Amino acid sequence: MLAIFAYHVVNSGLLPPASSPSVALWLWLCDGLRYGVEVFFMISGYVIVRSLQRHASVALFMRDRILRIFPLWLPLATAMLVAAWAASHLSGIPSRALPSAWTLLPSLLILAPVLPVTNIHPAQWSLCYELFFYVFAAVMWQVRHRPLALRLLCLVPALAFAVLFPRALFFAPGVLVALYEPWLRQRGAWTRATWVGLPLAWVAWLSTGTENAALSRTLIDFVAQGQGALAAVAFLGGGAFFAWIVLFRAHPKHHVLGTRSMQWLGTISFSFYLVHPIVMGGVKRVLLPLLHLGTWPGIAVFVVVSFVGSCIASYLTWKYLEVGLRRWLLAHGGMATPLAPQR
Repeated sequence: MLAIFAYHVVNSGLLPPASSPSVALWLWLCDGLRYGVEVFFMISGYVIVRSLQRHASVALFMRDRILRIFPLWLPLATAMLVAAWAASHLSGIPSRALPSAWTLLPSLLILAPVLPVTNIHPAQWSLCYELFFYVFAAVMWQVRHRPLALRLLCLVPALAFAVLFPRALFFAPGVLVALYEPWLRQRGAWTRATWVGLPLAWVAWLSTGTENAALSRTLIDFVAQGQGALAAVAFLGGGAFFAWIVLFRAHPKHHVLGTRSMQWLGTISFSFYLVHPIVMGGVKRVLLPLLHLGTWPGIAVFVVVSFVGSCIASYLTWKYLEVGLRRWLLAHGGMATPLAPQR
């Protein structure tokens, strides 16, 4: 979450141009902070396996996944569409953010960019990946005890998705760590230094130039362009780093992630992820005429106001939409989700 926020600061257009090769290198590395989304994917891969193990059925798992995403997404997306329509109506300039009547429903159902429909929110692509991952995971869980041939057949769509949309590869490390965590813990000595996988993955993935989340550069293109090894290093490095996090840094009593402030940020992280680009855009529009935002003091004011404003807005959307609306839907839609017996 913090990495993605910092990435949006670096790419806000407010920072002065690089004054030396070392500054240019530093800014290039900071551009890789966008791969905080890949870390989200690894966390999701791990959490979804655990969630499937707890749920009494795949249907209830999917219901809970839908109630995890849409109580926050739909009101926020609707508000953004209304704002875009109002701005277009007042200015007389057509807005590219407005879907047509035929693409409105697919856009609200977060099917962009896998389907060629309008992106309502800049982070919509990652939610689209998440929803497809939920479906793939649910299908694989449903057939886990079926014949091997059927399991391999059901795995084909997930593999095809990762080939077509390479950033989706990073769900797999989280899944693998969740499935083989006991085996990894027995060999914990091997993974005490695998934190080094983070800088390796960071530089390797950044060197591929991977950014566009729509269907453009596939893994086949990576190989054809001689970047297959870089993609492999990024995947293996990311997996090694995530295993290190789970095995050695995930205990809340032993490190900074267990502090109250970090736990709170983790609680509101999904809301923050969707809300902070909107807040940052509004802060930039308001402050730009008032401050010299091209200077470091002005940028510092922008960062502080944007972060505090994003935290406040995220807490409110978390409380009233992500949690409040979800509870209301559960209360009016049936019993709480039963869980599978603990093994």
